Amino acid sequence: MKLSTRVRYGVRAMIELASYPEGDIISLSDLAHNQRISNKYLEPMMTTLKIAGLVESARGKLGGYRLAAPAKSITLWDIYSRLDTSSELIECLHHEVKQKNSCPLLPTCATHEVWAEMSEAMVSVLKSKNIKDLAKRQKLLKSRAKATK
Repeated sequence: MKLSTRVRYGVRAMIELASYPEGDIISLSDLAHNQRISNKYLEPMMTTLKIAGLVESARGKLGGYRLAAPAKSITLWDIYSRLDTSSELIECLHHEVKQKNSCPLLPTCATHEVWAEMSEAMVSVLKSKNIKDLAKRQKLLKSRAKATK
């Protein structure tokens, strides 16, 4: 299993936003620079997260983005499920596909249950992690890294 770059970068940007005091607006260029992501790549992700209600934006010279909800209430699943176009591990787990029964082996597939179990475990882990806790963890790791220099 591999997470898309879009998801990984989106999570990094959201953790960055969570590391600032609640309500602070961070410019797209600062977000991009701090996370080493191009503005051009980051902007559509932030637009998607804005449409999903996870971030708010402000326009103008002092514009940028901020979290739309407390960081503790935003999970990795919230971000993943908005930025990954296919939130299932394998195509046959999609509800629509199962109804159409596009795979003739589905009724007798021994691995289908394994893939479903893996998918449920992944979703459970993503739902159990919020960006406030990850921002705290990142701050701790950065301070440890500075101390060892």
